[in-house]
Amino acid sequence: MVAGSLGRECLVISSRVLIAKASHDHCSEFLKEVVEACTRFQSETSHKDPIHVTAHFLRATNVGPAEVHVSIQKIGKNFTNLSADIGQGGYTRLTSHLIFGDLTPVPDGIPRSLSPPSPYARRLPLLDHPSAVVPDRMRRAWKFHSLLSWSMDHTILARNAMRSQTRPDTEIIGGGGAEWGAWCELTRTDDDIKPSSIPFFGDMFLNLPSLLPDSEPASQGTSDCWFPTVTMTVEFKARIPSSQDFAPRTVGLYSESRFLTDPHGRHNAHVEVWTAPSAIGQGKLEVGWRDKQYCIAVVDQMALTLPMDLNHRQGNRKKMSAKL
Repeated sequence: MVAGSLGRECLVISSRVLIAKASHDHCSEFLKEVVEACTRFQSETSHKDPIHVTAHFLRATNVGPAEVHVSIQKIGKNFTNLSADIGQGGYTRLTSHLIFGDLTPVPDGIPRSLSPPSPYARRLPLLDHPSAVVPDRMRRAWKFHSLLSWSMDHTILARNAMRSQTRPDTEIIGGGGAEWGAWCELTRTDDDIKPSSIPFFGDMFLNLPSLLPDSEPASQGTSDCWFPTVTMTVEFKARIPSSQDFAPRTVGLYSESRFLTDPHGRHNAHVEVWTAPSAIGQGKLEVGWRDKQYCIAVVDQMALTLPMDLNHRQGNRKKMSAKL
C-alpha cells in the first residue's frame, strides 16, 4: 500500500492488487478488493466496520496488476465517508463510495432493532437446516467453482414454477418476478468469511433471466447470454459472527428479482446474506435454530442481459491490444 503525505482528512492512498483469472469472470471480486483495501485503511480508526458500499462498474478489468485508489471525503462523529476507484491500464474500471462506522450494539437506551420473537422481525427465509441438505453442482463456467459449494433451496425454486401455472384470466395484484435461495460455503478450510467477502457472496445467485421457464418468451436465448453488473450496493447489517454457534465458512443466501425490461434486458436483484448454524451436511438440527440466525448484509444490483458473443469479441480485442 502506497500512501500520500497529506493530512488524514485529505489523504489519498493507492493499494496495488492483482486481478486473477478466477476473479476476472466475476465483477464482484473487484469490489471485494476495494472493500479489503478500505477496511485495512480504517483498521486503526474508531470507524472500522464497513456500513454501506455503492459501486459503479465502468469497464471490464483485465487479468494482471491494478491499483485501488482511496480518498477520504468526510470524517464525522458516527461515520467516515471514503471514495475508492480501481485503476488499470490508464482507465478507471470501477468507482465506489463507502461509509465506515462502528457496528458494536449500543448497550443502553431504547432498543432500535427488530429481532425474534417480534412478529415484525425478518426471519431466515431458507427452509432447511444445512445438516439436512446435500451440495448441488455449480456452474463449471465459473472459474472459481472448485473453491465453493452450495445447496439450493428447491422448495423456493418450486414456488417459481407455480407462478407459470397461473391462469391467464386470473387477476394478479403485485407479485411477479422470481426468487432463489441456497446455503453457500467456502470449501478450503483455511478460508474464512470476512467483510470483503460479502460483495462476492451477494453476487452468487441465479438471476431472473436464468430462472424463467422455457414457456416464458423473455427467457429465449438467455443460455447464450452474459449478465454484466452495472451497479451494486451493499449494506452491512451486522458484523460477521465469531462465535462457535455459527459456521465460519458458510452463509445463507436468498434473492428476489422483480423486473426485467428493455433495452438490454435490464434486471434487478435483491440478495440477503445470512449467518449459518453449521456447514452443509454437518451439524444437527436444534429447536429454535432459525431464530438465532441473523442477516449480515443486503446486496442490490442492476445488471444487463447481453449476447455472449459480445463478451467474446471484447475479450479478443483485449488480447489483440495486449499483443500490440
